[in-house]
Amino acid sequence: MLQGILVNLVAFDKRFIEREVSWLRGPMREWWGQDGLATETSQQPQREQRRANSEAGRLSCFGIETKDGLPIGTFVLVDIDPYHRTAEVGAGIGDPAYWSGGYGSDAMLLIVQYGFDWLDLRRLWLTTRGDNFRAQRQIEKCGFTREGAQRLKISTSQGEYRDFLYYGLLREEWPGRDEMVERLKLREKAEAQLLRAAEGQPHE
Repeated sequence: MLQGILVNLVAFDKRFIEREVSWLRGPMREWWGQDGLATETSQQPQREQRRANSEAGRLSCFGIETKDGLPIGTFVLVDIDPYHRTAEVGAGIGDPAYWSGGYGSDAMLLIVQYGFDWLDLRRLWLTTRGDNFRAQRQIEKCGFTREGAQRLKISTSQGEYRDFLYYGLLREEWPGRDEMVERLKLREKAEAQLLRAAEGQPHE
């Protein structure tokens, strides 16, 4: 378990697998590039591939859970290259009730720390669509630099084309998770969530 301020990254176990299809049918479907209707049958090949890549050391997959144990999404490192010491970050909060509020940023800091400190990687990178402004804000706040774009590469479900953006983070650019937690004021956000829960209000 990787323990954060608002979330923990834990083994991607049955609790997350059971929610995977519903997440892929929800608002995250568009951003995850899901084609067609997600079903248990359609997801089985991806799960087998994920298992094979994990066993081969090319993938590390974590579930994101809140501090009270609620599964809300997934974070992965894929295409782990131990020779060049690079990996791609894949992420998504499947439960839109937990978009914003610092949950994704907290999880991102944990996966970056894991990649640099545990796996001794030197570079992490990720991609997102040009119209996914929420993801871009989060990525940049967490220290990633936009490195380039493929213009009008990605087709949306509406048949429109969007840019495909590339972001990277080098190990020497990473100030450490503790400093990033302070910069993003995650402890203050966690305290605010606890206060809202005590008052019987929904989280933000």
